[in-house]
Amino acid sequence: MKTINVEIWKSEKFYIAKCLEYSNCFTQGKTIEETIRNIKEVIYLILNIKKPKLNIILKDSLVEAL
Repeated sequence: MKTINVEIWKSEKFYIAKCLEYSNCFTQGKTIEETIRNIKEVIYLILNIKKPKLNIILKDSLVEAL
C-alpha cells in the first residue's frame, strides 16, 4: 500500500487538502472528516489508488485550533 503525504489547513470557510507528491490532487471540505473523504476520492479518481494510506500533516494554524 502506497503512503501519500497530505497537508490540510483551514481557510476562511473550508478545510483544504493537497497531496504533497502530486500537485494535481487537492480538494476542500466543510469539516476535516469530509476533507479526508474527499482527498481519498480524488486520489482514487486521479491516481487510481483505491485505499491509500494517508500521512496527514496539519498546518500550524489548524493544530493551534485543535
